[in-house]
Amino acid sequence: MNKKYTWVMALVVLVAVSIAGFLFFGTNSKTQKAENQNTKTAQNTNGTAPAPLYQQTIAVTASGFKPQTLTVKPGTRIIWLNTSGATTTVNSDNYPTNLLFPFLNLGRFGNNQSVSTLFTSVGKFTYHNELNADQRGTIIVQ
Repeated sequence: MNKKYTWVMALVVLVAVSIAGFLFFGTNSKTQKAENQNTKTAQNTNGTAPAPLYQQTIAVTASGFKPQTLTVKPGTRIIWLNTSGATTTVNSDNYPTNLLFPFLNLGRFGNNQSVSTLFTSVGKFTYHNELNADQRGTIIVQ
């Protein structure tokens, strides 16, 4: 009987510790995913995100991206700030597949929210608002 009691108590403690660990680590993971959901960053070869050297903001208005074309230097973080009054998106061209520049598929974000990404490579990067494909923008990195 004493052994049965010991096994039952050990099992109860093990289940309680497992549940507490799941709640703690599961909640932390979900919070981190939510915080990082709308931020995509290029990675260095060692797996760390490079720090931005510069920063520029593009307003997403009811009529589109302002400015529509932006020229920046490598190492610039672009922040899209939604001031449109509605949910919007930043997605890579070509519409509707969004496959040309996958790191620009930043997804939906609400009014007064922002998304961002770091441009590390020279090039011309085009994007659009998936919810209104007539709203287009271009980032030129040189």
